[in-house]
Amino acid sequence: MSHRGLLVRLVTWGVSVAWASATVFAQPVGAKELVADRFGGVGARVAKSSDSFRVQKVGNRWVFVTPDGYPFWMLGVFAVDETGSIDDLRDSYSNRILRKYGNKQTWAAQTVKRLKLWGFNTLAEYASLYMWPVALYGGRGNSEKMPFVMMMRPSYYGLTNKDSYAPAPFKDLIAGTDESVYTGWRGNATPDVFDPNFERYSQGWVKAINQETLKSPWLIGVAVDDADNIVGFGPGPEISAPRIHPHIAWLVLVGNPQQVANKRLQVTYADTKVYSKHALRDFLRAKYGTIGALNAAWGATYTSWESEGGWPSGKGFLDESGRGSWVGNDFDRLTKSNAGVRSDLDEFLYQYARRYFSVLTDAVRKHAPQALVFGPATLNGWGGLTRRQILKAAGESLDILQATTRSQQVLDLTVKYAGDRPLIDWTGMVANEDSALWRYRFEISAEVTPVVHTQQDRGRVYAKVVVGDFEATTATGVKPIAGIKFWSYTDSWGEKANWGLVSFLDNAYDGKEAVKAAGKSPAGYSTGGEERDYGDFISAVRETALTLLQRLRGELEQPRGMGNAGR
Repeated sequence: MSHRGLLVRLVTWGVSVAWASATVFAQPVGAKELVADRFGGVGARVAKSSDSFRVQKVGNRWVFVTPDGYPFWMLGVFAVDETGSIDDLRDSYSNRILRKYGNKQTWAAQTVKRLKLWGFNTLAEYASLYMWPVALYGGRGNSEKMPFVMMMRPSYYGLTNKDSYAPAPFKDLIAGTDESVYTGWRGNATPDVFDPNFERYSQGWVKAINQETLKSPWLIGVAVDDADNIVGFGPGPEISAPRIHPHIAWLVLVGNPQQVANKRLQVTYADTKVYSKHALRDFLRAKYGTIGALNAAWGATYTSWESEGGWPSGKGFLDESGRGSWVGNDFDRLTKSNAGVRSDLDEFLYQYARRYFSVLTDAVRKHAPQALVFGPATLNGWGGLTRRQILKAAGESLDILQATTRSQQVLDLTVKYAGDRPLIDWTGMVANEDSALWRYRFEISAEVTPVVHTQQDRGRVYAKVVVGDFEATTATGVKPIAGIKFWSYTDSWGEKANWGLVSFLDNAYDGKEAVKAAGKSPAGYSTGGEERDYGDFISAVRETALTLLQRLRGELEQPRGMGNAGR
């Protein structure tokens, strides 16, 4: 089937034909249709029908499987939402879409139509609830249905016990460190996952989710947290990266075993115990037995397993604040730590990560057993590799890891440490010069985000990255990447970055809408009004989607067995 015929089929996949240009979409659909079911499944059926999405390895490729039983390679978009920021034209995206569409329900329906036309098949995290195809708050749900991933964020909101899902907030481990010892990033937190309130908050969050949402066949799964909110889940030192995260077990070791309050978060604690530090103490005591044995292994001089004089200058294990010469202040690489310290902190890091992932996956599976569990978006940040202990724990608990793989080495090591699990990659690219943010220069490491000059360049990079993900194969012959999520639907005023598929005026970066001249979209909505004429990114996005779906169909065209579903 030609690409023109495939475009016709994509448009008819739930998208009004009013979007189709007569000259572009005139060719009739061929005998074989690209999209096989209402969810966007492709090719031959690989499983029996069910009430939810699953993941399954078909041949050597990991894919999602739709409730109707067809393979599905995720092409998602983050943050399909409105924004109230006032931009250079002295208005906001939120105001403009209300004037353009009349109400948010119409905006949501038209937005999903556009996403389908451009080849996307998933609403990723941070989508407006108006986008979801489920009835919320007495509404009807979006009339244009698209599979979606919802998100829970206990590691962020549980620090203040937002919505009172637990009896009290849990603590931030970074807040308990001495600022003269830990001199790293303090803008986000590292949760005390051994605090009972971490588990209670996570359980309470999932339990409170609307049941229609959890039971919807359009729900692909639940993503647990945003990795940006968990300092320490980013890259470790194994592979060079522009930024290295601190070792979480080091933060635990040097932190105060008690916290009375957190000034940054404006919370106080009735239960002042920092459970992670006590868990580390108990882990080491079980391993060594006596404090003398620990001292011998570490070259330390602790007087007891308890507090002897008080943190930060006492002599007991619980008083450790990073002043001990055996600990060192190299909190990201631990090169100044005694070898015994490094080894034990690595072991405890796995215990910490296992606790984190098991608490969150248990919460989802208890209250939403049919939903897939996604890891935080996104591990392996900054073009690096998350520490192996965290990846190992993630692979043991999660259904899908969200992890960037910017090189063959990162891909192979991720799968080596996490095991044979499906991966979802984050992708995004910026061309400020050829966008509504032309006044601003956006700079970031090339290992993190490609920064180019034009929308056409942006499209070429998108195609290279996404096709590369689709074809990525490990050293053992597995194709683990089951999809991508694109950041993001709109440009970012806060970052002054052209991340978007659409401008602040809701014009698509397709070389036709995001221009100075006023016009109409095929659906009859106003376009144009930009300060300059911007280039075409969308065509490459759409053609990439069509290429991938066509390749997937061809690869899986032969009927296969319907067993061996991963979950």
